[in-house]
Amino acid sequence: MALATVLLVVLLVVAVGLAMVVVALRGRLQLQRQRCSDLEESLSAAQSELAAQRASDASMRSMDDLLRPVRESLESLRRVTDEAGRERTAAEAAITTALSAVSERYAALDSATAAIASALSRGQTRGQWGEMQLERLLEHAGLLEGTHFSRQQTRSGDDGVTRPDVVVLMPGGGEILVDAKFPFDAYWQSISSSDEGQREAFLAKHATDTLARVRELSGKRYSDATTTADFVVMFLPLESLLSTALEVDGLLLERAFERRVILATPTTMLALLRTVAFGYQRRLLVDNAEQIRQAGAEMLTRLGVLVEHLDGMRRGLDQAVRGYNAFVGSFDRQALRQARRLSDLGVATTRPLDAPAEIEIALRSSDPVALRE
Repeated sequence: MALATVLLVVLLVVAVGLAMVVVALRGRLQLQRQRCSDLEESLSAAQSELAAQRASDASMRSMDDLLRPVRESLESLRRVTDEAGRERTAAEAAITTALSAVSERYAALDSATAAIASALSRGQTRGQWGEMQLERLLEHAGLLEGTHFSRQQTRSGDDGVTRPDVVVLMPGGGEILVDAKFPFDAYWQSISSSDEGQREAFLAKHATDTLARVRELSGKRYSDATTTADFVVMFLPLESLLSTALEVDGLLLERAFERRVILATPTTMLALLRTVAFGYQRRLLVDNAEQIRQAGAEMLTRLGVLVEHLDGMRRGLDQAVRGYNAFVGSFDRQALRQARRLSDLGVATTRPLDAPAEIEIALRSSDPVALRE
C-alpha cells in the first residue's frame, strides 16, 4: 500500500515535471516560430529593398547613359569657353599694346604737326616749303631746270626789282611766272579751333588773306613784261587752302582772274606743267622733222646699196650652184661610168664610188629697183 502510494507520488512528480518541460518547450518553440516569422519578414523586406535598389541602379545606369552626351557637350563647351577666354585675354593684351602704340604715334604725330605748324607760321619757311612742293611737280611733269624753267630769277620793272619763285619757259617763247608764297595762319587756326564760331571767323580771315595775297601779286605787275603771259600763277600747295577759301568767298577765283592772277593747287599746277611739257615734245618733233627726213632718206639709200650687194651675192651663189651641178653631171658621165666598167671587169676597189647629189634648192631673187622706187 505504501509502495503503491510512493510510486503514485513519483509518477505524479514525473508527470508534473514532464508537463512543465512540455510547457517550457512549447514556449520556446512559439518564440522560435515568432523569430522565424520576424526573420522571414526581415528577409522579405530585404529582398524588396534589394529589388528596389537593383531597379534604382538600373534606372541610374539608364539615366547615366542618357546624360553622357550632355556631359560630353558640357565638357566640350567648357573647353571652348576656356579657349575663348584665353584668346580674349590675348586679344585684350594685343589691343592694349596696339592702343599704346597708337597713342605713342599720335603723340609723336601731334608733336610733328605742332612743329610743322610752327615752321609754317614763319613766312620764309612757308615759302621754302611751297617751293619744294612746286619743284616736285616740275619733276613729275618732266621739266628740267635750266632748260625748261629757272628759279629765283631777278628781273627789273617799272615798279622796281621783282623775283618770282619759278619762271617756266614756254616752247616757242614766252614765260609763266609762278609765286609759291601763300597765306596759312588763319587756315591753321581754323583747323585747330574746336569752336564752330571761331572756326568760321578764321575761315573768313583765310579767304580775306588769300585775296590780299592776290592783290599783292597783282601789284607787282609781273604780266607787264613783254615775254611773260598775261597772268601770274599763285601756287597753293594744299588743295584745302583753295577749297576752304572758296567755301567762304565763292567769287574768289573771278576776283583773282580780274587781277590776272591764277590760283593753282597741286592738281591744276601739274596739269599746266604737263601741258607745257607736251608742247616741248611737239616742238622737238617739229625742230627735228627735217633731220629725221634727211636721216630717213640716207637710210633708204644705204639700204638700196645693201640690197644691190645682196643681189650680186645671189647671182654669184647661183652661178656657183650651176657650176657645181654641171661638175656633178660630168663626173657621173665621165668618171663613174668608167669606174663601174672596171669594177664589172673584176678590178677590186677598197671603197665604193658614188657621185655627190646635185643642189636642187633654188635661191630667192630680190628686186633692188622696187625698193628704190
